[in-house]
Amino acid sequence: MQKGMLLKKRLLAGKDFIPQIVAWLLFFLLLNFLAGKYYMVISGDVYPSIHLVMEFVIVIVAICASLMSWYDYKYKHELRMLILSLTFCVVALVEFAHAVSYAGMPDFITPSSPNKASTYWIIARLLLSTGLLVAVFSKNKVKIIRKSDLILALFALLSLGLIVAVALYLPHLPAMYDTSTANQTSVKIALEYAVMIMLGLAAVRLLLKKELNRQDFHLFLALIIGIMSDATFTLYDSVYDTYNLLGHIYLVASFVFIFKALTEEAVGMLYEAISTLKSQREMLAETNRQLQETDRIKDEFLANTSHELRSPLTAVIAFTELLMDESSGELNDLQRDYVHEINDSGRELLGMINGFLDLSKIAAGKTFLYREHFKIDELIEDIFLRMRHLFNNKGITLEVARNKNQLPVWADRGKTGQVLTNLLSNALKFTTTGGKVVVESNSGDSGRDVIITVRDTGIGIDIRDQEKIFQPFYQVDGTSTRNYGGMGIGLNLAKKLVELHGGTIRVSSQQNAGSIFTFTLPTEETGDLRD
Repeated sequence: MQKGMLLKKRLLAGKDFIPQIVAWLLFFLLLNFLAGKYYMVISGDVYPSIHLVMEFVIVIVAICASLMSWYDYKYKHELRMLILSLTFCVVALVEFAHAVSYAGMPDFITPSSPNKASTYWIIARLLLSTGLLVAVFSKNKVKIIRKSDLILALFALLSLGLIVAVALYLPHLPAMYDTSTANQTSVKIALEYAVMIMLGLAAVRLLLKKELNRQDFHLFLALIIGIMSDATFTLYDSVYDTYNLLGHIYLVASFVFIFKALTEEAVGMLYEAISTLKSQREMLAETNRQLQETDRIKDEFLANTSHELRSPLTAVIAFTELLMDESSGELNDLQRDYVHEINDSGRELLGMINGFLDLSKIAAGKTFLYREHFKIDELIEDIFLRMRHLFNNKGITLEVARNKNQLPVWADRGKTGQVLTNLLSNALKFTTTGGKVVVESNSGDSGRDVIITVRDTGIGIDIRDQEKIFQPFYQVDGTSTRNYGGMGIGLNLAKKLVELHGGTIRVSSQQNAGSIFTFTLPTEETGDLRD
């Protein structure tokens, strides 16, 4: 609705058309009066060149009109635009044949002559008037033709065939110009009137529309000027006289107004498209703003909730540790198992909450890296000693491929440990009893980074999921009955922390053949101590 109103405002101006049409008609009548008053026959050395220029202008405009109509049809699938495209394609070719067959021009297939040029002329006029009449009466009917490109090519080939046939069989066709009297024949004049009738019918059909827009106005002027052109051509006595020249001038003007009508259509479509795109851009910007606001509120909620949960949970863990110390009394075996279970579950939950907090800080841009030089192998060894019992409890072998070179890195030690812990926890979760997990470090090819690898013999990851696993909260098995727990934040947090260091993280895996997680850390100082 809004798009239609925009186009209406852009093109509608019907109340101003009648004065403009009357002014144009008076102007053309004045030209006809002057052509008769100052009648002359132009030199045969000059007129062919003038005629050739005018005809080539007509041919170029016809080609442009055909292409514009064609792309308009491709966009809106209106039958009238297809008809106009085919019409101007044919007319452009026949008008070219008329231009190069005119008296005084070199031979074109067969010798050039006034009769040959007049025959091509009247054929072009009949085709144009018929096409315009059909296009005007077809209104805005939508017709989708699948292989429409073939139709345009077919019409172009038929036009070329028609041009060749007219040249070869010209002696057998009704004469349009009588060389003995040096004047046009009655058949040609009658056909000119037939053209005027068809153009007149098309003009009347336009006037009967409820609303005229600027496109209709220019098309109406083109039809009226076309009628004036054909009327003027019925008056000439010589192919070089002022009436013939004026008729061609009218025809050029008619084609210019047709082109302007199609340009108005294109401008209207462009205006619609720009207005629609502008509206869509504003809607997308507003939607994006709302999504960002929703995301901000979500992050704030997670951060606040995590803070609120962490305090009582820390107290629960502290009390369980007091109970396990047995300073307040000895526990029996069952009680000791319960307290250990509470402590382990509490620590697991605290780790998840800390993960939420870290993600919230990164999203808010409040995460700082406190870089220092340290040996990555020392950190790997520390984490190995801290997590080894978890792997032993599950019957999984955890190994460290120790590097004798003790590779240095320039990173935040705590956050690097967090990345390694998350990757090892992920390997522990998805590796079955009897499996193996290996951690190793190597120097990068450039020597400017260190490559840390965590390799497991677990269930592996489908290639379709390998890019998704680093997304927040993504679970390979997202159902409520999945076999593996977790919140889907460990790998996402690891990725963000690695990227904060300027490194990269990737995975290589096959289902039932284990996974290899690799990330890089810089060895040289980049930036100051607080990035």
